[in-house]
Amino acid sequence: MSEKCTVYIDEAGDLGIGRGTHWFVLTAVIVNNSSEPALRNIFKTIKKDLNLDNIHFRKLRNFEQRAYVVDKLISADFEYINIILDTTKLDIARLKSNRESLSEKPSVLLYNHACRYLIERVSWLLRDTDRVGDIVLSSRGTSRDSELIDYINNKLLHYSQNKIANRFTNISSKSADSWDMLQLADICATSMFYYHEVNSYGFVLPCYTYKLKKFLYQRNGTISKYGMKYYNDDMKPDNTYFSKHMICK
Repeated sequence: MSEKCTVYIDEAGDLGIGRGTHWFVLTAVIVNNSSEPALRNIFKTIKKDLNLDNIHFRKLRNFEQRAYVVDKLISADFEYINIILDTTKLDIARLKSNRESLSEKPSVLLYNHACRYLIERVSWLLRDTDRVGDIVLSSRGTSRDSELIDYINNKLLHYSQNKIANRFTNISSKSADSWDMLQLADICATSMFYYHEVNSYGFVLPCYTYKLKKFLYQRNGTISKYGMKYYNDDMKPDNTYFSKHMICK
């Protein structure tokens, strides 16, 4: 019998085209059901030590608190996958011309395409490790929640041209405030965002992602295009982008 897991999906950055952040990250965290109790205990410890009710990585006060959180997660058992977009390299005219409906915003179409890349890779991981899983989306509290669930159910999972293995059972959305594993997805997504986004002091902060590297999905020993998939190949920054914005080498 296939092992059961849950796929938690969250994002970091702002996909508002022309007015959002430079980078946008869509992340899936895959947690075996048998591993969740230990992870929840880790979160309980973190919240107690930092005197928090919930963990929102971007709202933590300083580098030390964020470093403490990712360090505590080292003993956990999970995997995660990221779809990474450079919003300054989007072909807006092409997005508008390729809209699936006239009412669909380019940013929604772009998000949906990124979601397809993400679900594909999650399905490959589950197929290769003989697992099945529910999908839990971080709720926005708007109609977009039901729209995204409908899109995944009816446009992704049952569309033959997508490279998605049949490994999913149920799709729902929940509030991250009430769900520790969605807070884990937030930590992973925001860490990858900090890896890419230049802050107000001119630095990127890759340290958190380096600490979490062992949890990135690898296929045949390769993370590129699996655990870290850029939306387009030309969105992958060259090494000088990172070196000129890093305080340490």
